[in-house]
Amino acid sequence: MKKIMIGLLMILSLTFLLPKWNVFGADLIVYTDDDYQRLHAVIQHVDNVLKYGHEYNEETDLLPDAINTLTGEPAKWTFPNRAQVPYADLANQQNFLRTLVGLSKVTGSNTYKNEAVDILTEFMSNYQNPNGLFYWGGHRAVNLDTLEVQSTEGPNGPHELKNMMPYYELMLEVNEEATLKFMRQLWTAHFYWNTTDMNRHGSYSTGYDTNVFGQTIPDDVIVMDNFGNPIIPADSPGLLPFVNSATDLAYAAFALSDYTYDSIPAEWAEYLMKQYNLASNLVTGMTVYQFKSTLVTKSSIECADPAYTNSGCGDRVARQFRDFGTIAREANVAWKNTQAIYVDNILMLLEAAKKYGVDHFVDWSRQYMEGYLENAYIRVDGKNMIIPMFIDGTVTYGYVVPEVGYFGPSNMRLDYVPMPTSYLLPILRTILQTEEDSDRVKLWSYFRDIVYTFGLGDIGELGGANPNLNVDTSIDDPFALMAMVELYDATKNKEYLEVARTIGNNIVREKFQRGFFVDSEIMLYSRLDQPDTLALLSLDAVLRGIDLAEMPFYLADSGYIHGYLLADDGVTEDRSYTQNVIYTKTIYDWE
Repeated sequence: MKKIMIGLLMILSLTFLLPKWNVFGADLIVYTDDDYQRLHAVIQHVDNVLKYGHEYNEETDLLPDAINTLTGEPAKWTFPNRAQVPYADLANQQNFLRTLVGLSKVTGSNTYKNEAVDILTEFMSNYQNPNGLFYWGGHRAVNLDTLEVQSTEGPNGPHELKNMMPYYELMLEVNEEATLKFMRQLWTAHFYWNTTDMNRHGSYSTGYDTNVFGQTIPDDVIVMDNFGNPIIPADSPGLLPFVNSATDLAYAAFALSDYTYDSIPAEWAEYLMKQYNLASNLVTGMTVYQFKSTLVTKSSIECADPAYTNSGCGDRVARQFRDFGTIAREANVAWKNTQAIYVDNILMLLEAAKKYGVDHFVDWSRQYMEGYLENAYIRVDGKNMIIPMFIDGTVTYGYVVPEVGYFGPSNMRLDYVPMPTSYLLPILRTILQTEEDSDRVKLWSYFRDIVYTFGLGDIGELGGANPNLNVDTSIDDPFALMAMVELYDATKNKEYLEVARTIGNNIVREKFQRGFFVDSEIMLYSRLDQPDTLALLSLDAVLRGIDLAEMPFYLADSGYIHGYLLADDGVTEDRSYTQNVIYTKTIYDWE
């Protein structure tokens, strides 16, 4: 009897500690013809990617990053010498790998997961440098004609990952040794232990260190002044610790600790992410893009030209926005790179909290999101917008930049910036992972306004009660879809599910073109890393009663290639990104 009473008391105690969240009755869900048609579109897309991707070069299991939806040929990078190279960059295909695994889960067939395994098996066996780094990321890819490694940044492009969040669970399953070696070498190549500098570029010539995490964790880089404000050091020798590189380092370290039961890598990851938290503004709560500024290493003659934006001339915002005083630093800008700070960064923090038990990351995420939305969010002409400002709340809206610099040309006027729908996920996931209802109220209020302004209707009261949703919404967005699916999963309120179905139908109607998912009907290329198929599979999973925790999770789709290429004029050399010069092409650009 005593044991029974103790058990009841424990259950009551645990129930009291659980977050208060309305959970509505989960009636039986009927799987409809429309539901099947959405899944069928995903299957067709995947089958076409595999068919045309493998047909191009039958000697490899690797796939191109994107496929021309008119011809079935791979997207090609045109070098300044006019060489056209079809490219496979596995860092830019992580959502497709997750899609393949997710498709196997909802169909019950291992066929698609086996394709993902085959792709990773070939890549990890043949395209890993002896030091452990893979040939992928911002400046390296595999030439699908020759199956040789190609650099887009001169002959020896560096290793670079920015918010790419590799699918480590599957990679460890396919090749444990190669994955563990990469996770460790990522830190060896990108983190400078003696100075706590971090470089987005890692060298393929850096030796492999078997004791990579063996050093004692140092004191924090960020210290406070006499008024309690963070001091951003200006001593980085051009090795800027951008948060979009730090997230990949931290994510790898957390996954490494979880897999090996060695807590030290995770402790280093927490130390790294703590520097961004310490550098946050004490009043607004907004956080920084980097926790160091650069040391001046270039000559005064070189730096006299404002168009010369090398970081060796010091902080580039301080140079171009000197009218704003000491707050004008690259670290403190809150109108550029905000996707990296307030979307990808927060999604990684929340994933680490959920999967690896770093609970205070939820508090940090809430601090960042509340601070950002309270200060920078505004609704203008029925649209969700962001006010350009520095992280202390100093508004730069309307400012006309007096001279050219890193952030744009002279006479550029800073205006409101449209808020992308990708913000829905970090806001919602922060709410869902916050324990106390009282701590959820502020973010829920912003989330409610933002969702309404995006045309989805009223999501109702905190916890999902009394929504008045727009079940006929025209939005065709994967982030809105994932938000509605995750709201349904948390509340079991079927009204969210019905809106999710509408959004899913819209995505298929508007974006499933010529057998592939594209950004819009006229876009030429279908990117493998697009999030639409992963979002549609999350909807299909909950309709089938599959636990979302069993499905591959969306974290980012920030993959890109950056380097030198032939400009559109066919004559001059340019330096740009795949997102700017290739994935912007329409079917009308194709001859």
